[in-house]
Amino acid sequence: GADFYRTSASDVWNLKKYIVSQVTPVEGGRKVEVTYDIATGGQHTETFEAQWLHAFAPFVGKALNASAVPAPKIQGTGSMLGELYRKRMPWKSDVEMPTFEAATLVSSEEEQIKFLEAMICPGICLIKGVGTPDKLEREFAGKPIEELVFKLIGKMNQHPVRSTNYGVMRKTAESAKQGADYDMSNPLSMHTDHSVYQGTPGFLQFLYQAEGSVRSKVCDGLALAEYVKEHHPKAYKLLTEVQMTHSSRNTLYTREGAPRSVYDKETAPAPFELVNTHSIIELDAKGNVEKVVQSETKRGIGALRYEIYDDFMEAYELWTKLCEDDRFIKHFHWPEGSAVVTNNYRTLHGRASVPPEMNRTMAFGYVNKILVENRYRLLKQNQAERANPEMDSRWLTRVPNQVLERMVLASERDQCC
Repeated sequence: GADFYRTSASDVWNLKKYIVSQVTPVEGGRKVEVTYDIATGGQHTETFEAQWLHAFAPFVGKALNASAVPAPKIQGTGSMLGELYRKRMPWKSDVEMPTFEAATLVSSEEEQIKFLEAMICPGICLIKGVGTPDKLEREFAGKPIEELVFKLIGKMNQHPVRSTNYGVMRKTAESAKQGADYDMSNPLSMHTDHSVYQGTPGFLQFLYQAEGSVRSKVCDGLALAEYVKEHHPKAYKLLTEVQMTHSSRNTLYTREGAPRSVYDKETAPAPFELVNTHSIIELDAKGNVEKVVQSETKRGIGALRYEIYDDFMEAYELWTKLCEDDRFIKHFHWPEGSAVVTNNYRTLHGRASVPPEMNRTMAFGYVNKILVENRYRLLKQNQAERANPEMDSRWLTRVPNQVLERMVLASERDQCC
């Protein structure tokens, strides 16, 4: 139906009544006409896009000879970004950071595709022209980035307690009272965010410079992992197999969602516990780096087995030193009214350097991986339809990512030709 749902759950009951009696290529082979004999009498004809059938063929087709390659299986949801994941390259201090203009991103789906692809590799970018907020008060300071993210992807993750779905940090003594994360004079080590959240819900991290211009730094967790794998294979095995815990108790906000000082004994917090046990370098089913999770400030009390403790802590010390190694750290200028976006599964970041006389207000928020994956899926569907208007939503929706990826790649090949 128009809502992209099946109109009736009983449709499947009638399938056995339809038997294919004739298949005819039409329109020069771009389409296939299929005629069905109906068990109750009569015939029915449907016309299929050949590209759609070709995309499904490896998964559902019957092999015509015994030597045929075994049919691949649709295993799991897959990803339209899968090809980019497979082609990721590590980077070091000399990496060129991709730059986008906010207005162009909003107006162009092609530019949005490039942006999301940049978030897989290299996993960092700078968005200029985000603008500055009308007011710097908490409820307004992050509005420009909140509105931009909504237009590009959707709503940012909602914090368990905070009244806004973005946080705000300032270079003030009052802000520093919220703890080490909010104290801009505290030189945080390189880290990923959401290390204490199970599953790491913050896939993309948006860091918006609402006030002030600073110098900041990032490094590539994939490059660190590849370096350890090549030069310290025993340490790599430990960092990918041994699980450690990050944990904290959050008391940074009131029950009304307003920030509070952790030293304030008069204002009641809205506390919640967080714990996440995982390997520092997480691998996918094929042994590729899927995620790095690193935050020394939020490292919990370890429960490592006695016989591996010394070896693991030696590997972890190596890892933390590499995180601060200048060979891997990219320094960059971060002007007022712009946003740095990182792939929080891959990119580590550190504390920005703020000039002594500079006022600074920074807002930050996150978007989960499922939202990003499905936004990219929609953008690639729209792109494929623009390339071939007859391959519209009737053919591009409600299909597995593995099949859709074949259709999209076919459309891109046709455009190149």
